[in-house]
Amino acid sequence: MSTGLYWFEHDLRLQDNRALSQLLQEVEQAHLIYIFQPKWFVLNKFGQCAMGQHRYQFLRQALDDLQQQLSSNGQQLHIYIGEPDAIIMRLHRQYQFTHIAKHFHTGVYERNQFERMSSLINDATLFTANSYTLYDQSDLPMSITDLPDVFSPFRRKVEKDAKPQAPINQDLNHLPAPCESEPYIALDLPEILGSEPNLLKHNQTVQNLIGGETQARAQMHYYTFETQGLSTYKETRNGLEGWDFSSKLSPWLAAGCISARQVAAWIKEYEGTYGANDSTYWLFFELLWREFYQWQQYKYGHHMYQHTGIQQHPPTGSHQPKHFADWCNGTTDYPIINACMRQLKYTGFMSNRGRQLVASCFVHELGLDWQYGAAYFEQMLIDFDPASNWGNWQYLAGVGSDPRGLRRFNLSKQTQTYDPNGEFVAYWSNYAGQ
Repeated sequence: MSTGLYWFEHDLRLQDNRALSQLLQEVEQAHLIYIFQPKWFVLNKFGQCAMGQHRYQFLRQALDDLQQQLSSNGQQLHIYIGEPDAIIMRLHRQYQFTHIAKHFHTGVYERNQFERMSSLINDATLFTANSYTLYDQSDLPMSITDLPDVFSPFRRKVEKDAKPQAPINQDLNHLPAPCESEPYIALDLPEILGSEPNLLKHNQTVQNLIGGETQARAQMHYYTFETQGLSTYKETRNGLEGWDFSSKLSPWLAAGCISARQVAAWIKEYEGTYGANDSTYWLFFELLWREFYQWQQYKYGHHMYQHTGIQQHPPTGSHQPKHFADWCNGTTDYPIINACMRQLKYTGFMSNRGRQLVASCFVHELGLDWQYGAAYFEQMLIDFDPASNWGNWQYLAGVGSDPRGLRRFNLSKQTQTYDPNGEFVAYWSNYAGQ
């Protein structure tokens, strides 16, 4: 009997999941897994964890949703904690898989994991398939080596010469049988994540950021056909607080509860009904920024995380523990920065405008080492995406893809523009003893 192992990672959905669909078509029985890795919860050299409580809670919600969908269609999800190599080898000895698959990801660690797994297992068919990026590598109108290091040339080339891949649907009525009768759920997750974070239950963002494919699709529908918020996205996207000023899709995209290809297709469907304008294009434009950083990560690998960045140029700034702690806690001399950082601390979310401001302050006003800021964001953000997070921090620090280098924002002017009545600052001054 053919048996398959599927390893969910950044693709916590059943629809538009090419690797999963391919595996389910090939086998008669399937064992579907997700692995929490212990290293995610250990302090790194920057004094942060790779995963904090906000994103952990969102992922658990996404896994619960995935489990419910699978259970209602005769399949199961098994959640483990440990080193992937050891877990997968143990499962392979137990079930003798004929096929093993996981989704394609541009990250250096993810790619290394799959290569290592391929070297360990030589008696099964191993494969990946890409539903993570808008375009397959073969769709790009340039080689990875020739990939532009600046966004605008990349955008112009792909818009002119490439077409996003269409999402695919999975027939859930004919799934292969599970390999065993009861799902396995790891109960020995780290104690640091044993309770919910200190959330603001009345905050609209906190109330609505619920992990899972079901909620992702509901949010996409809400922002498009239900409220037509997409038609004014370009005008409202620089908001700082609230739910409707932007699509809020980034957490679900980062966890893979929805794909960039699904979002792009939904934009086209919406434009067919309500018409295209600058705002509908601008959400696709943001998907292209995400795409750019994914392929930059694929091109540069470890350089995306190194101190000198993809430019291999020494940055300004140094680690100063007192200033770094003030920035993290929202106790700097800059009220707009303090409000943004408290928002992040208590919700796991910060607007795109806020991220630019706090990163600019971190590098320029406080003179800090950009890697510490990137590592703190990695720990705190619900929507953490390796390529976008580290790529954007390099951009602001002058060691990444920005041709101008060292982008600096006038914080007083930005406050007047985006919080002219001081409502955002006042809202978040109620927290952290302020």
